[in-house]
Amino acid sequence: MEAVKACARGERRLVASVRRFRQRAQNYYFRKLARYLQPMEYRRVKEIRSRTDPQISVPELLYLRWGIRAFRPRTVVEIGSFNGASTSLMADQVQQLGVGKIYAVDLFAQSTKSKGHGGGYWRAFDHTMQPYTGWFEKIEGDSKTIPWNHPIDFLFIDGDHSDAGVSADIMKYAPLVQPGGCIFLHDYADSPETNSMVKTAVDRTLMCDPAYRLLGQVGSVIAFKKLHS
Repeated sequence: MEAVKACARGERRLVASVRRFRQRAQNYYFRKLARYLQPMEYRRVKEIRSRTDPQISVPELLYLRWGIRAFRPRTVVEIGSFNGASTSLMADQVQQLGVGKIYAVDLFAQSTKSKGHGGGYWRAFDHTMQPYTGWFEKIEGDSKTIPWNHPIDFLFIDGDHSDAGVSADIMKYAPLVQPGGCIFLHDYADSPETNSMVKTAVDRTLMCDPAYRLLGQVGSVIAFKKLHS
């Protein structure tokens, strides 16, 4: 009997969490999708996030989930994958949809910061991504110098957070995003003490470019739709 009561309490907490999330959804498109978000889908995202040491929140992951399901991209490029929290969420969605592939670009083992993450965060990435073999490709190297000239349907930038780094990623990859595709960016905020200047770079480029339309923002994830080349 106690086990049944505990299960019922857990279900009530889950439903309450979904209700709160729906109330916090910050833009029209995401609010519309959140209205139909099922508790099991919310639980699935939380479960995926719990497999890693995430640097991204549940609402932000749900925004990415919306982007993948709404745009149904064939080519997804992620700049900055770290230990795979967002990569696995997007791979889980393309796997469910049965179409698309994630190209995860990161320094991985080349990173000078890797020793501070349990002996190498790329090992955590490899472990996290095991269920999605065939739905992603790991590309090790600097996003600014690796060779890439293929069309992109969905671009997620979460790599070098300096003004120069974000600007360079936008300048290199945004022109490859196809009309009708989208660009999502994480950590849309400025923090000079940590050299994170994502907002400055985005406001100077995508925000004032008529080729892109702002879709909205959830947490620190901001999204744009590309209207034309």
